[in-house]
Amino acid sequence: MTKFHRIKIKLVSLLIPDGPLGDASRGNLYKPFLKSCGDNFKIASNVFIFNPNELTVGDHVYIGFNSYFGQGEIELENEVLIGNFVSITASNHLSKNSSYRFGGYEAKKILIKKGAWLAAQSSILAGVTVGSGAVVAAGSVVTKDIESNSIYGGIPAKKIK
Repeated sequence: MTKFHRIKIKLVSLLIPDGPLGDASRGNLYKPFLKSCGDNFKIASNVFIFNPNELTVGDHVYIGFNSYFGQGEIELENEVLIGNFVSITASNHLSKNSSYRFGGYEAKKILIKKGAWLAAQSSILAGVTVGSGAVVAAGSVVTKDIESNSIYGGIPAKKIK
């Protein structure tokens, strides 16, 4: 995706109304630029996808308002629900000469499995797998893999139930 395409999508997205039909329209707008995308992909307003070419999306996926998808490979399986203001970043800065500014980065794939829910303002860091049917509580920072059908919360996220 070129810078021109990114700007074009952002401008057109601003004109699309909020709500189910608008969310589906934004999903369709992004679809051609994604690595792959299933059916019924919905994106709320103000979502920023840094590198759509590295994002794989399954069927019936919803991304909430103002969420951020950073650099690196990210896969969202079927029926993933992402709340508002969620940050998913599949890369980490590296240090060079005691500085992170010009140290480059290391990418590690993030996998969010079927039916998982990432609640509002949670952060998913590089290399993490969130198991199927798992819930990440609001405001959590996920630094390690999450088991299927469980609830994790906190900073760093720990198993609650």
